[in-house]
Amino acid sequence: MLNQLLGLLFRNPLLLIYPIVLDGLSFIAGLMIVGFIGTPSLSYRLILEMGIPSVSYVSNIPQFVNQLQFMGGAVPASAWIVVLTMLLATVFAQGGYIASLRNATLGQPNSLRQFMKDGKSHWVRFIFIFLIFTAAKTALTTLLVALFNAIGLFLSLVIFVILRIRYIYLEYCIVIDRLNVDAAFRQSRRYVQASSFKTFGLVAVLFIASGTISLLLHWAWSPVAVMAAIPVCAVVSGVIQLAFMQQLCQTKQTF
Repeated sequence: MLNQLLGLLFRNPLLLIYPIVLDGLSFIAGLMIVGFIGTPSLSYRLILEMGIPSVSYVSNIPQFVNQLQFMGGAVPASAWIVVLTMLLATVFAQGGYIASLRNATLGQPNSLRQFMKDGKSHWVRFIFIFLIFTAAKTALTTLLVALFNAIGLFLSLVIFVILRIRYIYLEYCIVIDRLNVDAAFRQSRRYVQASSFKTFGLVAVLFIASGTISLLLHWAWSPVAVMAAIPVCAVVSGVIQLAFMQQLCQTKQTF
């Protein structure tokens, strides 16, 4: 199965080009604004994001400008322009990337023109998703930390992981089923219930792979390690996301 997924990924090179280009731009912009920050450490982060991959999703160090955490510390306020631009570019790319996963799975051709068309069709909904997730994470983490101190931080992570698994196909539903946000939540839950065993297996693979990449990245943290991680994340996440898309397409046939 792995060889099949790798072959499918490399036959659709745009699935690698999109995340590599976006991450490369985000990393370069981060270097220009704050330089290279952080030191090697034993740390890891489980990926909770679906859609277009990014090294920033497995890094606890805010080196990439495609995340709000970049604006902490002594970062100049003018950097907000760059951060918001990259966030919008990432949101726009979500629809195109997920549609490209579907096209690859179904044996249909992918093109930059189609990517732009799909991104344009879905970017507003993905902005809502981003705002919902950001507000929910901030509110829940703040509340639990206020109530339980350090334990609250752990509890919030557990809750986020459970919810992420429950709605693992959320972003896919927005694009593949062309649903609005609230309907996509419900449909994602149905897909998970209909394919729970296989979906949970893929989630386990996602968490193990992302945790391993994150651990190695933090351990070897350096500009070279980050640059190496960009294509690695694109390949590993691309393979796993194709597996999720194949599972979703199979599950849809039972509905």
